[in-house]
Amino acid sequence: MQKKSIVKKLLALICLLSSICMFTACGSSKKPEVTITLDGKAIGLEETLRSSLDRGLIITDANGEETESALVLGAMEVIYSSVHLGTETTPHRSEITVMLYNDTDSMKPAAGSKVMTLNYDLTRDSSDQAPVLFNDIDFWGMTQDEAVAALAEKGFGVDSDRVNNEYHFLIFTGKNDVMVTIDFDLGSEFENAGGTAPQKKVLEFDPDTYYVSGLKASISGKLNIDFGN
Repeated sequence: MQKKSIVKKLLALICLLSSICMFTACGSSKKPEVTITLDGKAIGLEETLRSSLDRGLIITDANGEETESALVLGAMEVIYSSVHLGTETTPHRSEITVMLYNDTDSMKPAAGSKVMTLNYDLTRDSSDQAPVLFNDIDFWGMTQDEAVAALAEKGFGVDSDRVNNEYHFLIFTGKNDVMVTIDFDLGSEFENAGGTAPQKKVLEFDPDTYYVSGLKASISGKLNIDFGN
């Protein structure tokens, strides 16, 4: 398992370098800006977490109960502990977490720190949870081929040839060097939970089809600060 993980990381790096070269040839001006919303509220990379909370999102625990983060970031520090985000409306839970950084010379609480990385776990999502959109794309229940086509339509310049078909992932960049990783897993990995008043369509996943299972957007690669211990 560890060997597989190392190989996957090496392949991801190769794919990443290839992506950067391809996008450099095309010119940075052609990279779309990455936008991510939860229940219609934007979560901004390089913005303070407070900005997302002011738009109507909340901090939750892993079960979706509203809480306050006890994280405090030192001056010029990154913390890799995740903060769960949810919606003000019930149910509060979502499958989005963020990691934060502080690029100032003073300590900051979580809300006053900036968003470095956003992770969205679709395998644990359900029809009861609020929609998550990436550049207006709803990846919930989207197959691998559908996702590649949707991203290309949004101008990200990806195609099926750039998907790693051994481990099923795709890496590309958006405007301002936002690095995006899309993972795909078989339908057998997904939960089919659905309630009486779903906020998005209730789906049945084909166990032998690859669907979008994870989304990661990050600006960590361009941070020029002390990453802490």
